[in-house]
Amino acid sequence: MGKSSNPTFAGDKEFEKIHLKEKFSYGLGDVACNVVFALTTSLLIYFYTNVVGISAAMIGTIMLISRFFDGISDVLIGHLVDRTHSKYGKSRAWILWMMIPYGIAAILLFTVPPATQIVKGIYVFITYNFCTTVVYTALNLPYATLATLMTRDTDQRAVVNLFRTGMSALGNMVISAVTFPLVTRLGDTQQAWIEVSILYAIISIIMLFICFKNCHERVKEETKTKDGKNVPLWMGIKLCVTNKYFIMFFFLAVFLSFYEAVTGTCNAYYAQYILGNRDLLGALASFESIPQIVTVLVLSPFIAKFGKRNVALIGAVVAVIGTVSLFINPSALNLALFACVMRGIGKGCFRGVKYSMLADVIEYGAWKRGIRVQGLMVSATTAGQKFGSGITTAIFGALMSLVGFAGTATINAAQSQMLIGIYIIGNIIAWGGIGVLLIFYKLDKIYPRIITEMKQREAAEAEKTAANA
Repeated sequence: MGKSSNPTFAGDKEFEKIHLKEKFSYGLGDVACNVVFALTTSLLIYFYTNVVGISAAMIGTIMLISRFFDGISDVLIGHLVDRTHSKYGKSRAWILWMMIPYGIAAILLFTVPPATQIVKGIYVFITYNFCTTVVYTALNLPYATLATLMTRDTDQRAVVNLFRTGMSALGNMVISAVTFPLVTRLGDTQQAWIEVSILYAIISIIMLFICFKNCHERVKEETKTKDGKNVPLWMGIKLCVTNKYFIMFFFLAVFLSFYEAVTGTCNAYYAQYILGNRDLLGALASFESIPQIVTVLVLSPFIAKFGKRNVALIGAVVAVIGTVSLFINPSALNLALFACVMRGIGKGCFRGVKYSMLADVIEYGAWKRGIRVQGLMVSATTAGQKFGSGITTAIFGALMSLVGFAGTATINAAQSQMLIGIYIIGNIIAWGGIGVLLIFYKLDKIYPRIITEMKQREAAEAEKTAANA
């Protein structure tokens, strides 16, 4: 990147250079997390409706209720992360503790028993919540928090999160592209889905261990009040809701998850019913993910020159333009792939800066209030993402059930138009909302002053402590 905008401090561990091995290892963590994320957003609903025969309306209802519990678990886990003190640190310990349960939970998603609709629904509710509400939250949220603890250098933090974003997109693309062909090769049965999930689980556990082993926590700032006590949950929530940039970021996360849920939920159906070939899901995923990865790889100098907000805003505009083009002919493969490319560029621009923006928001809160609550802020943001995803999935299930969709081999004209409408209009709403919110985001301009003042404040406190010793 260009010249760092952060003040440098000799011997400051929080600003020491992060080497390639650690950046790559951190990125592997999100590749592993994308096994569940990609499966639940892109393929799981298709599996439930078209493989085990559960109605779209029931699945939508289960997802909506589950996301409510999931949002609560996010806040609780975030609060626990802030209070965690172990020999492995605050966040790394959770990666170690949760990687085996994560693999098991991912497999259980696909072991739906042959039974009545009610029994299947109960099984899905239990296993889906065990996987996403409990295990995935207890893994992914500390993983996301880890980036804020690896460094306070905004430039290095941006690069670390570029590794995360680029490798995450790669993992998502691979899962979306190869799952259907793998399932087909293994017999295109429920047993084939289970076997594929076992393979994914083993690979994910290995990647999570590498992430745990090679990443380090350098930011040692504690989440305590001025009198040295732990911050109670109510105070942490108050610190979040009184941070104006956190509120903006929260809704940015909601809109992004709305987009990911619309695209992820619809893509498999869109490939099968509108484009006429289920295996085109891999092409749709690749034409979105490859531009996203390329964008992330070249983004660093543009972030340095134009700032995170402006890069993300340009991405939102590009994504809207690509999606609007589908109105010309929704069933044309070339237009569908063009829209994927444009959304991939837009997503790369936004996700390439998303996590470093969140870290900046956390530092802004610490600067304004004197208390750093990184775990709770990350958790509240992911709760917003899950709320947006749950609402989107429930709406999708309700609207498709309204026109009589039942997971059959073909669909009628009304069902086709409904699917097209959800796919196109949903994406326009999501990216339009992101663009509007970014217009009001001004944190890039004041961040260097924030870091300078915080370091001066900490130096003064250190001198005061030394004088009283």
